[in-house]
Amino acid sequence: MAALNPLTRELVFKIVFYGPGLGGKTTTLQAIHERTKPEQRGKLVSLATPTERTLYFDFLPVRLPRIRNLNVRLQLFTVPGQVYFSATRKLVLTGADGIVFVADSQLGRMDANQESLEDLSGNLAEHARSLSQIPHTFQWNKRDIEESLLATEGELDRRFNLFAAPTTPSVATRGIGVFDSLEKITRLVVEAYKAKIPRGELRGDDAGIAALDPDDLGIEEAVRELAESDRVPPGSVRGARTSSSSSVARVSPSANPVARAASPSASPTSSAQLSPLPPTQNYEATLAAAAKRAPSMTDLAVTASPPPPAPEGSLSFSDMWPADERNAVRRAESSLASGDFIGAVLACDVLVARVLASGAALAGTLEAPRDPGMVVLLLGLEGPRYLAFRTTVRAARNKEQVTARAGTECFLFALEARRARNALDR
Repeated sequence: MAALNPLTRELVFKIVFYGPGLGGKTTTLQAIHERTKPEQRGKLVSLATPTERTLYFDFLPVRLPRIRNLNVRLQLFTVPGQVYFSATRKLVLTGADGIVFVADSQLGRMDANQESLEDLSGNLAEHARSLSQIPHTFQWNKRDIEESLLATEGELDRRFNLFAAPTTPSVATRGIGVFDSLEKITRLVVEAYKAKIPRGELRGDDAGIAALDPDDLGIEEAVRELAESDRVPPGSVRGARTSSSSSVARVSPSANPVARAASPSASPTSSAQLSPLPPTQNYEATLAAAAKRAPSMTDLAVTASPPPPAPEGSLSFSDMWPADERNAVRRAESSLASGDFIGAVLACDVLVARVLASGAALAGTLEAPRDPGMVVLLLGLEGPRYLAFRTTVRAARNKEQVTARAGTECFLFALEARRARNALDR
């Protein structure tokens, strides 16, 4: 999990790229690696079969340019997409701070995307977490294929993006969209980390971490500074898997991946040595500890993708929410107006979860985030209304019928929750 080293003033985040086999996960990491300045990147460790399919995982450490008074390091992992490597995928998810789901945009791959997304949800459940409680984005890959063979971005969003997460179209083989996707997930994991910091815990300059907005942190600028766009010709990643470039470590399945990742050659410069993978003997203990961890609602960070435009002159309550949550509010309002009550309820679920996560952080205790019902009471909300809200949310997730009244009640509850949360800041 994300942690701040007070001595080095460094934040470390683990980001996992998930998705179906041959969807573009490894190609995305290769594109990031080849376009990142040498002094900001570690060695790309790729464990692949002789046929160039990822067998275990890919690992790429990346150090962002200094953000304010902090050093930020990203540890980027992919998982094997093949269905029979489930145990490996589950292991790589241990301690993940954020997830980028790399979906294959081809119409013929929709079932593979769905299977992988369900596999992700199942593996997160093994860690006592859920997709709604962890920062995540969707990367719609292979957008350069013939249009008649592709699902539209809207279709992909409606089918797979159940929690209004940010989305990015990409062509990983040409490096298009990969840094946009990295910037979005970095924003989310930083925002989620901020939400976990109880007020009053930090002193001096450190206290400013919890108050900074993502824009103030300069996340976008820092990610952009990683890239050397002129260093790699467009399309050069297409043959990267067969490249003999010395900057990419190809590790055979029989080799010890941990020893290779921890070796001195795993970093291009000794002055910017990046942390290796954890020792193999620690994996089992780490996994067991993660399985016992109750889901923390403060892991949540939501930045909704743009909703359909609202009719001119229509009423909106989005100003009650922070700027990075207003798209989700407008999505709920737009869904209500169009009669999509399931979509409205799912959007309200995201909004309420964010309110409860924020309220739990303000409580300043470790136990509060584990019991959202307790946070509801601390905010002064009615318990029966929250239970009715959760019942409607479960129906919406199961694609059961949701009435206009139920959808409206959920939106009203979200408004009341936000109002109660705003009152704490006065």
